[in-house]
Amino acid sequence: MPEATVIGTKTLVRIMLAIQAVENGRYNPEMLAGMSSANGEMGQLAIMLDRMARSVSVRDNQLLLLRRIIPIGVALSAEKDFNRLLETLVVEAQFVTNADAGTLYLLEDDELKFVIIRNTSLNLKMGGTSQTPISFSPIKLHHADGSANRSNIASYSALTGEQVTIADAYTAEGFDFSGTKAVDQTTKYRSKSFLTSPLKNSDGKVIGILQLINAKHPETGEVIPFLEDDALDALVLLANAALDGYIREASLRQEIAQLKIEIDGKKRENQVREITETAYFRELKQKATDLRNRQG
Repeated sequence: MPEATVIGTKTLVRIMLAIQAVENGRYNPEMLAGMSSANGEMGQLAIMLDRMARSVSVRDNQLLLLRRIIPIGVALSAEKDFNRLLETLVVEAQFVTNADAGTLYLLEDDELKFVIIRNTSLNLKMGGTSQTPISFSPIKLHHADGSANRSNIASYSALTGEQVTIADAYTAEGFDFSGTKAVDQTTKYRSKSFLTSPLKNSDGKVIGILQLINAKHPETGEVIPFLEDDALDALVLLANAALDGYIREASLRQEIAQLKIEIDGKKRENQVREITETAYFRELKQKATDLRNRQG
């Protein structure tokens, strides 16, 4: 068979596989890499197919937002159980990114406190509705000397308000993953790809950190880097609103409760004063004093 015919057949096979991938929602631009620059009908066909596939991918992402993310946002906003709210956020973020593990921190004073930890491979569930307490110490945003803790990826994200992605924690530069490696050694796990995203309130202030670990290829299960994901970005925005709303509502409830205590206290003081200032009470008090004096 002539070489040109063999090349043409291989090219056609690649195009057919790309078409099947588009139909299954699994298209990757790498499938047609190098073909768009080819001359002739095959090159033009590859260009047209790639454009169409990318358009379909955008549409699929939009459908995912409508079918999955928006209902999640509604559910988050309606959730009155704070632990379940936090847990749902991590679970859904894992689903959207196909992440094996997820951790949620809340910022309290100058510390990131662990509130939810989930790991599918290790069948690990801590915090939230699991009733399993988290023993890990909070991550401090600043060291004892006042300097910023930028070596930890979670505290760095909280300090800067930036989302950070790491392809491989074991080879990444600029961050200290010694704690992660120590936990991995104990659990026989391998933490590789990371996505760390700040959660912010309506004022733009960081109130927590969502960290996802080990994105997995949907077909092979291989751990891959986290990719840019509009669905996750939308979920984070909805989570921001839900968390901010819940925290504000809880703060308001606490203020109202405190105000009620103060009002009740003031009311009791006024009632006591009204009683003690009556002529009858003063007369009764004087009689008690006279009686003690005679007994003395």
